[in-house]
Amino acid sequence: MLITIKFGGTSVGDADRIRKAAELVAAEVKSGHKVVVVTSAMSGVTNKLVALLDETTVGQGDDQSRVTEYFRFTKTLEQDHFQAARRSIHDRKLVEEAAAMLYAERHQLERVLLGSHFLGELTPIGYDFIVSEGERLCVPILAACLKDLGIDAEAIGPGGSGIATDNNYGSARPLEKETRTGVRETLLPMLEAGKTPVVGGFYGRSQQGRIAVLGRGGSDYSATLIGCALDADQIWIMTDVDGIKTTDPRVVPKAHTIAEMPYLVAAEMALLGAKVLHPKSVLPAAKQGVPLRIASSFEPEKPGTMLVPGQPGGAAAVTGLTLVRKATLIRQNSPDLGNESVVAPAMLEELRRQNVDVIASASTANGGSALWLISPLDAERFLSIVQRHSDGRFVSKVQKNVAVLGVVGEQVGSSSGVMAELTRVLQEVDVQPLAVVQGASPNSVVIALPDDDEKLPTTMRTLHTRFGLD
Repeated sequence: MLITIKFGGTSVGDADRIRKAAELVAAEVKSGHKVVVVTSAMSGVTNKLVALLDETTVGQGDDQSRVTEYFRFTKTLEQDHFQAARRSIHDRKLVEEAAAMLYAERHQLERVLLGSHFLGELTPIGYDFIVSEGERLCVPILAACLKDLGIDAEAIGPGGSGIATDNNYGSARPLEKETRTGVRETLLPMLEAGKTPVVGGFYGRSQQGRIAVLGRGGSDYSATLIGCALDADQIWIMTDVDGIKTTDPRVVPKAHTIAEMPYLVAAEMALLGAKVLHPKSVLPAAKQGVPLRIASSFEPEKPGTMLVPGQPGGAAAVTGLTLVRKATLIRQNSPDLGNESVVAPAMLEELRRQNVDVIASASTANGGSALWLISPLDAERFLSIVQRHSDGRFVSKVQKNVAVLGVVGEQVGSSSGVMAELTRVLQEVDVQPLAVVQGASPNSVVIALPDDDEKLPTTMRTLHTRFGLD
């Protein structure tokens, strides 16, 4: 069996976790499976890289102090990864091999930082190279750790796995045909030779031959792209939770792991706030029918959640509940609700290009009014994009501190029984919805509610019970 196994940041968060991840892979290889390993950056590394770029505005201020800061940062980054290598790998020669690759990566990073600084501009190409450095630093450590366990592993360097993208840096789109060719040409010869490739997630190569990140959720996405290009038997997303839960167990103590669910229901849950995976990462597996397992690297003995094709024509059934707090509700209207649509194609394209997280939206048939539910992190960016494209022609009313509750399951959006039960529960707990909209597919209903610390948990627990999820 061919398996693509992706490890999230917490699963490779320190030396002990890297060793555990390598042991998990080694066990699968020694049992006769072929494995491709996709790794995220170690916990917190990508955030540090982004913070460095945010805090040190290119081309401004004291040149010498900024250059000194760059060198201090890259040296610390290299040393942190070297310590992880030294603690996770027992063979000193393998530690030295990993250290040499870390040193090379550090100097590539310095070249891009310094080049951008002296040019006075951080280009999108430079940004993508820098923020994806964490994945490339983790690759040699994990590969050397596998070698230490007797596995013939090969670290894939900055050239990447073969994923091909367009030139939309920051949120690049994979090119399906070119990706299939590139991944197979890169990785199949290694697999056929009995090797275990280790690649960095999160990025591909643009049509210009440059590193291009796949945007939010890019590591999971890259794993499913690679697995599908190789016609893998299974794709595993290993994280710090043992699968997809019926809802957040911190809000509803009776929440539990769902053993099996349809791809598109899982994608809908992710779109509406479930943090285990990003919705776009599900789509390649769904299209090709590759089983996708969501499981915990901390408790690998637990089966987790397996995503599989849905059952067409089945009865509507609620699978889970999602909740996003502190969201923003935005209503747009043209002055006469008339002839001009408030949702311009150029605005939609910029939202996609800027990777803005729209939880749900709805518009009238003539486009004269629209409603948007936006995640807390993206509300300000969304509003700035709306203002650029409305040019004062439309009115936008903004309501903050909104809770977005999603009821998710096959065909629940078209089920009168689900809607009736939802209405009864909201009446019982005395909650007046701000808006009710269809989700991105018939598999969800989305309700905007006041973000009330007392009533929300009661609402979630009651719905969980009424929909038979306990």
